[in-house]
Amino acid sequence: MRNSVQQFDESCKRMKIIKTAWSTKEDNLLKKGIRMCGMNWMAIAEYVPNRNPNQCAQRWKRLQGQRSRINQFWKPEEDQQLLNLISQFGKKWSKIAEMFKNRNSKQCRNRFINTLDPNLKQNSFTQEEDQLIYTKYLEYGTRWSQISKFLVGRSNNQIKNRFYNSIRSQYLQIQNPYYSKQQLSEPKELLEKTREEHLRIIQNNYKEMIIEDQNDMQTNDQDISGCINEQDYSNLDQEFYSNRNFEYLSINYENIE
Repeated sequence: MRNSVQQFDESCKRMKIIKTAWSTKEDNLLKKGIRMCGMNWMAIAEYVPNRNPNQCAQRWKRLQGQRSRINQFWKPEEDQQLLNLISQFGKKWSKIAEMFKNRNSKQCRNRFINTLDPNLKQNSFTQEEDQLIYTKYLEYGTRWSQISKFLVGRSNNQIKNRFYNSIRSQYLQIQNPYYSKQQLSEPKELLEKTREEHLRIIQNNYKEMIIEDQNDMQTNDQDISGCINEQDYSNLDQEFYSNRNFEYLSINYENIE
């Protein structure tokens, strides 16, 4: 009992440490992690003790102050301009980007295919879509472009975000690694291990279903054969064999002649 109380106290202390304000030392460690790892928050969090990737990302945004113009959200007039340019030039992203002051070709393309494409569904994902994403993930892994072929009106980015925000925790029972202190390789290994385990379960269930079907077929065959044996086919058998004997005798007779 005492051990459990001590463990609870220690966990509370750790939570207090995590929730305290960032110190100058932690900020310097964060900057060092960014210099070494770029924007890979899973790797950056390894440089800052008692901070998870999500906290590191949020802290960096605060240190940066106001976001730069190139990373700001698209305005309605920009969206309309983009649609007008697409209708004029087609999907020539480099040419379209030249018409914007602070947008590159990749941003223009992503904005259209992930948000502005009129064929995209903007409503919430249905349970059927979630189930399909889960099933296709087990089959194809993280090949979102391949999975998107099975979901009409959903972009690669929509499917990827839906998987990591909902399906990973709901169907695979895996916690979001950005809210926990995990090593860089652990989330990928855990995700792949869980995927393989789910595939094995499905395959075993499928094998059991086939075996049950085969057993049912054998039972039906036995019932049919039992019914046949119970019927009286003695007259038909005699007629069949008598006809066969007649044919046999006729053939032999012709050969003799």
